[in-house]
Amino acid sequence: MSSFLSRYFLKNDLLTNTGLLVLRLAIGTMMIHHGQEKLANPESFAAAYLVPLHMPIPSVMAHVAGLSEIFGSWFVILGFFTPIGALALVGTMAVAGYHHILTSGFNIYLLELVVLYLGGSLAILLNGPGRFSIDAGIVSDLLASDAMASDEVDTARSDFTGHRYSEPAPVRVQAEVSAGSPHSGRR
Repeated sequence: MSSFLSRYFLKNDLLTNTGLLVLRLAIGTMMIHHGQEKLANPESFAAAYLVPLHMPIPSVMAHVAGLSEIFGSWFVILGFFTPIGALALVGTMAVAGYHHILTSGFNIYLLELVVLYLGGSLAILLNGPGRFSIDAGIVSDLLASDAMASDEVDTARSDFTGHRYSEPAPVRVQAEVSAGSPHSGRR
């Protein structure tokens, strides 16, 4: 588990970490605007986007979509609970893409922005936030404390003399050979 966490949150490449930071900031700051727009007039958003999809309780779903985009954006920007934030953005963009395809077909002018946000959010979800995030600091601390705890367990496995157990030392066995004849004791 620690190797997965390390690979997902603690990438070592500076360019990868910088690229993920730029992507998080770009996607997050632009998506906040869309969430605020939905919450500014949720009834209008529900009538235009959710009613044609036959979504249950469209006015509540409009609020859920707007809040998902605002909180998800902040999670992505800060790199705090990044997978949850990115998943929220992927979900709202998937529904938006479905809506555009259902109502207008594969109209590139309607789909391009949705696909860019969906692709960027999905890239963040699949690759993690990178080292320049709050998540990376938390995971780094957890892995360090986990390593310290395993060192304490190793120390507790010492014998009564205070020595730590290690691989057993090889044992040297020598046979003594008597100087007499091999049949000296027999008759």
